[in-house]
Amino acid sequence: MMRELIDLRGRDVLDTHEWTKAELDQILKLAYKFKAMGVGTRSLDLLRGMTLLLLFFRASTRTRISFTAAMEQLGGFVQCPDPGDLRLSLDNKPGAGESLKDTARVVERYVDCVGIRLSGPTPDRNGVLRPGFGDLIAKEFAQYARVPVINLACDMQHPTQAMADVMVMQESLGELKKKKFVAMWAYSPIVRHYTSTQADALIAATYGMDVTVAYPEGYDLDPETEAIIRSKCAENKCKFEIIHDYRRAVQGADVVFPRTWVSPNFYVHSKEEEQELGAKHRDWRLTEALMRLTNNARFIHVMPFDRGNEVDDSVADGPSSLVYEQAENLLHVRKAFLASILADPVSLKKL
Repeated sequence: MMRELIDLRGRDVLDTHEWTKAELDQILKLAYKFKAMGVGTRSLDLLRGMTLLLLFFRASTRTRISFTAAMEQLGGFVQCPDPGDLRLSLDNKPGAGESLKDTARVVERYVDCVGIRLSGPTPDRNGVLRPGFGDLIAKEFAQYARVPVINLACDMQHPTQAMADVMVMQESLGELKKKKFVAMWAYSPIVRHYTSTQADALIAATYGMDVTVAYPEGYDLDPETEAIIRSKCAENKCKFEIIHDYRRAVQGADVVFPRTWVSPNFYVHSKEEEQELGAKHRDWRLTEALMRLTNNARFIHVMPFDRGNEVDDSVADGPSSLVYEQAENLLHVRKAFLASILADPVSLKKL
């Protein structure tokens, strides 16, 4: 039975650094409980009669399916309209459609929670590509809506994914404090944003891991987010370092997360120029040879991973890979978040 719970009802889930470590620990404890219960969670009906609205402005596999399953298995309902079918304008220009504020004030009367995914190369309200626009939209929606809003992956953060990643690292490594986490830029012609790289570096710092971010020069993280990660490492007395040599970066690593992300220049040049820049660094790939430099490291990835570019098949399918367990944990973590922000704490205490 869970006792002395922190009341998390009504909380937005926009990033993890706005949550305390105790609150995140409570989410993980509930996720472990749900995982142990297995199909038994489907008879709990914790969210009976409640509705989750999912707005995917970008395609999704794991996030869409796992959130839908999580809500429905806890007894709730899910609506997942195509955003293109909505009279919704993200730029708030006159004549462009319904404003974000008006949409939020209306849907809060129909549903109990809203999830928003807007992680692609999206122009701001002046038509210019810039970092952070997806997060801005999620935060604006949360500002206007009186129901909880969940960031389903925007261009800067992916909080529920990060928690699933902490869970799988704990399951494999035990206590995470002072373990070495490496977020490694890896080549791919796919153009991806900072999203999960920054979210995982931040959550690793929150849990006291030594954080190394490795990338070719010119692929700096978002400065504001990097400052938050550095601050969290300082708070938890763990290391933070940036290294531009992938062989040196992975030495002694306990976890390696290889994933491509855009350069800051992406916001002032074309997708094709970004791909040409990335192609200069094809050697940045997680191979078996690199893994031998680590401390028997675990390979994690939020998926989809680019086989043969970001990571070799022999690593992705090898004994060090945690990717499928990591993906499974999305269901349990997302159940835990939904139950925590929507259900009566009294019912959670009885679990």
